[in-house]
Amino acid sequence: MMQMTQMSPMLSLLRVLATEDPGVPREITWPDGTAAASAAPVASIGPEVLTERCDGSRSRPATDAAAAACARWKIEWSRDGRVWGVTAATSLAAVTAERERILGFARQHARLFDLPLDPRWSEPTPPICDTCEANLTGAAAGEGPAGDANDPIRKALLEVRGQLAVFESTVLDTHAPRLREIARLAHGGPTARLAKAYAKALEAAVVDVTRLQLELDNAAVFRTKADIDRTKKAIELRASALDKAASALLVVVAKSAADRHAGAYTDDAVAGPGAAQLVVDVTGTKVLATFIQGEARAAWFEGTVELDGSFVGKTLVAPEGTALACSGYSVECGYVWAPAQLRFDDRPAAKGTRHTVELWFEQGKWVHARPFSR
Repeated sequence: MMQMTQMSPMLSLLRVLATEDPGVPREITWPDGTAAASAAPVASIGPEVLTERCDGSRSRPATDAAAAACARWKIEWSRDGRVWGVTAATSLAAVTAERERILGFARQHARLFDLPLDPRWSEPTPPICDTCEANLTGAAAGEGPAGDANDPIRKALLEVRGQLAVFESTVLDTHAPRLREIARLAHGGPTARLAKAYAKALEAAVVDVTRLQLELDNAAVFRTKADIDRTKKAIELRASALDKAASALLVVVAKSAADRHAGAYTDDAVAGPGAAQLVVDVTGTKVLATFIQGEARAAWFEGTVELDGSFVGKTLVAPEGTALACSGYSVECGYVWAPAQLRFDDRPAAKGTRHTVELWFEQGKWVHARPFSR
């Protein structure tokens, strides 16, 4: 519950705000794959796990302990007998979770867009412990065994591996979780064309996450700057194309949300002159909700419009159990940022319906301010 001591008069509204929600606002993030893997630890590495040496030969690890100490794990993807991509991680649990996330995306994409499953995902190898030292350089987003720090090839590999790790995280953690919303928006209406373009760009990016990992692994063997630079350029181009496709769709969704929700709302509890207002402004995909009472005003909510049209962001709250340093509504006075949403609803009123907005925030549990409406 928000602390109400030493709060400025303009924020007196929050004194009666904190109302528990019988239903927590819908989560909008995809659970992290590595977290899911850690929740169910693997007791044994299993008979399907392999070890690969620099000459390409593979065998079963001598002991579970030897496999547990492996610094780099990979899964190769093949089609028609040719390896076209690699998924790599620093642990068996992580590489297995990554494989399942990719396969999950491929299955969902095929089902939601009424397509056959992409055959490129049909032949993954078992998890492989890569013991070849040459492949370990920068395996963990730019970290690897000691070497010549001035070697330009090694430095270039470290840099591009780091870029690829960021690209992979952006694709799988930010864009891929949106697939259901993308498919919904592609199903018809004014967003269909842009949603289909976004889905196509996302599918290509997931493929490139694995394809470019293989290219970097080969570049570590070939030790040619041109190969590394080509991979670097490919990452930049794919990331740019994905961001542009996402932005184009989000702008259309945000405009529709702004048409419906932007504007001034009055405090339902106080009528007449001097009543507090909450003004919701949407600029592009950015959202700002400002509390206004008389001459005083404060930014109550900062966030963005999501693909489902929800307004998600943050708000300042008084920390529980901590005295504020001053009466101002600011970080300097001791307020802290908390996850927040603006939630809208049409509610029955004496004359028709009222369009209502509530500020929800998370502080131990989800609570909300009393509604404003128009």
